[in-house]
Amino acid sequence: MRAVPRVVNASLFKQQQEKDRKASNQLARSFSLSDANLIRSILAQKPSNTKHLAIHTLAGESGIALTVPKKLAKRAIDRNRIKRLMRESYRQNLLNLEGQLVVLRLRKKIGESSSGKLRERERRQIKEQLFNQVSLGK
Repeated sequence: MRAVPRVVNASLFKQQQEKDRKASNQLARSFSLSDANLIRSILAQKPSNTKHLAIHTLAGESGIALTVPKKLAKRAIDRNRIKRLMRESYRQNLLNLEGQLVVLRLRKKIGESSSGKLRERERRQIKEQLFNQVSLGK
């Protein structure tokens, strides 16, 4: 027999998750763009390109969409890591991008020299490009 009922454990776990989420600097769901027509209109704008990334912006309310195609990053772990880097750079430069809709897009295949895996050198390059471009508000 359990010392604490299962329902109590679940509610305590949910409370802890809520505290952790509030403590971290997560983006609110309201920032993510989900309207396909809006994203298409943003992608129609001329991007500012770096070696690995294209950053499309459009004046309007604040919001972000991330695209990391499977064709360019084969492994899910790499796609997720790149998306985390994108979210982090957007979150840290949120004030510079106030009033802009942003679509961050991976534009160059990663891991060409390392059998399709994202290596530390590429990860650092992508991170530098993200922080330089997004901080400029382009």
